Amino acid sequence: MPRRAQATRSVSWRSWPVALALLVAAGCDTVEGGAVELSWKLRPGSSSLEDKFVDCNSERAGTGPVTEIRLHWEVENDNPDPTGKIGSASWLCRFNHGVTGFALPEGTANLWVTPECAGGTAAPSTYLAPAIVQRTVIRGDTVSLGAIELVVTVAGCDTEPCICGAEPAPALDVRSSASP
Repeated sequence: MPRRAQATRSVSWRSWPVALALLVAAGCDTVEGGAVELSWKLRPGSSSLEDKFVDCNSERAGTGPVTEIRLHWEVENDNPDPTGKIGSASWLCRFNHGVTGFALPEGTANLWVTPECAGGTAAPSTYLAPAIVQRTVIRGDTVSLGAIELVVTVAGCDTEPCICGAEPAPALDVRSSASP
């Protein structure tokens, strides 16, 4: 019997290097770029409301639900390859937090956010987002934008458009109307 136990022990010691190599190989991932992390809250544009924040679906007359929050980026660097230099990622609004994969190329990134409705981008007149920010993206690092507030119109919808109202606006290229 002792021989059987020794043989088992011998086989198990030979298995350790293979198991360790498999764990190391599975745990390693090639990181191609940097990531961005942010959190958000929706604040009503009217101070007449008692609530300091509103849900993604305010359920107020004339509004519709904000379905997603989209982070946009435009990265400037010396690399002639345009892959990933302009892009975006979105998350369900109700999550209140999002992190991109390591998808942004290294360089100086212009970053901005927009709310999205079920039918497309919210009309620019129905929300106020933070200004475009510039951050340096480094391969393997995460850029934190911290917590941001989007001010949304949810009151007075009978006289002015409200967030995600009847007809969302077509997509808007905010880069052409705002500078970093």
